[in-house]
Amino acid sequence: MALIPNGFMLILLMLIEGAGIMVFGLIWEISLQELVENEAFGRVASLDMIGSFALMPVGYLLTGWLAQIIGGTVSMLILSGTLIFSTMAVLLIPQIRHFD
Repeated sequence: MALIPNGFMLILLMLIEGAGIMVFGLIWEISLQELVENEAFGRVASLDMIGSFALMPVGYLLTGWLAQIIGGTVSMLILSGTLIFSTMAVLLIPQIRHFD
């Protein structure tokens, strides 16, 4: 998205991103419900949510700091490249690729 000058293409890419986030969220929540025992589900879900939401401000702060130092476009390229690389690295694990 950092290199797309066309507004329509940005909207389309953001639509795809939002759909991907929604699908991942559904898979994550269903996996938690299936794999975690009922007695521990409340605690696990609470820790999952607080961990996710507690780290968001830290990520926003670090991203803003990085963008201030090296520029917005460059930081978007570095961070998105890191995200793509880490996703591909995780998908190299056979148990994750073949998760039912």
